Amino acid sequence: MAAAEQKLFYEDFLKEVSKFSIIPKDDQKQALRIRRFFMATIAYIFNSSLAYVSYLAGVTEWEAIFWLLIIIPVISITFYIIFRTGINLRMADPSLTLIQMCTAALIVMYVMFFANESRSVLLLMYIIILLFGILRLDTRQFLFISVFILLTYGVNIALLHLFRPQGVNFQNEYLQWFMLALVLVAFSIIGGYISSLRRNLSASRSELQKSNSLIHEMAIRDELTGLYNRRHLMELLKNEKNRSSRNGSQFVVAMLDVDQLKDVNDTYGHPTGDQVLWTVSAIIRDTMRIIDNCGRYGGDEFMLIFAQTDIKGAMISAERIRASIGQSQVPGLGRDFKITVSIGLTEYRFPEEVETMIARVDRALYRAKSGGRNRLECDEFREDIKK
Repeated sequence: MAAAEQKLFYEDFLKEVSKFSIIPKDDQKQALRIRRFFMATIAYIFNSSLAYVSYLAGVTEWEAIFWLLIIIPVISITFYIIFRTGINLRMADPSLTLIQMCTAALIVMYVMFFANESRSVLLLMYIIILLFGILRLDTRQFLFISVFILLTYGVNIALLHLFRPQGVNFQNEYLQWFMLALVLVAFSIIGGYISSLRRNLSASRSELQKSNSLIHEMAIRDELTGLYNRRHLMELLKNEKNRSSRNGSQFVVAMLDVDQLKDVNDTYGHPTGDQVLWTVSAIIRDTMRIIDNCGRYGGDEFMLIFAQTDIKGAMISAERIRASIGQSQVPGLGRDFKITVSIGLTEYRFPEEVETMIARVDRALYRAKSGGRNRLECDEFREDIKK
């Protein structure tokens, strides 16, 4: 039994391992953060290469390179674990931009302590660090990281005073510190401005997408009922026809007409008539399946598209809609007033055109209305539904 449990545990473990990916596939934002982290790792490798070149040139001590080759992999693995396990999501900035930049500044501080006369060259590493935040940080955050960098450089000078004063031109170090401060302030202002432009551009793009989405919805929706309009219904109908032609699936089109809506408008006014249309459209929308489509075809007529079903299944759904509408109440109408609808249905016959199908369903609707209203009529075979 224990052996069987051990085997089951081992198989489950292998399944979990096989599912693992270096970059998550189920969270696009987290995947983007990890890709940015990998870019930072490449920057670490680049900086390490610069340090190694300075060692080959005889200006940086091997002690710096040795510990750098240990520190960078440890930091990279630690950050990857934080990102991959989702610990970063608990923080205010899930990208950990400032934390990564501060960590890089500390690494540069360590290397520069052993860099001897090449310290001025390694100052370029700070620019690379700042570039990492060019698209993420605002001016205030840039100034924060700039102050942090200046502090680390100041600590470096203090440590040189204490432990390695020989051979160090401190006047030159202070001058470099002052020039670095000017560069960092300028970079912070420019970087913050670029970042603000990016945020404004992103906000404008988001607003544009929302506007385009709203315009698209307005273009395909009926203003009164919120259902699809006639033009979009015709596109949906053609799409359903093409799907049926490809895989042989069945679908049914129904035309629903509100009975005697003109009498409601004449007696109670058009606002009440609009309320009737809105009530009917709400019942249709709430009763139909997700895969089905419906819309206002025009005036008091609605088109219903029943996907992946035959005429008998569609008639059951249409009867459910007719019965629900008959039981509804509309504000402004008397309690004895009942809304009724007539419905005509027809099933698509391959390879006919959409216009031919609509002509058939119109004839079925006409028979439903001329046969007494508040009923269903099918084009394929007549079947009256009792009131």
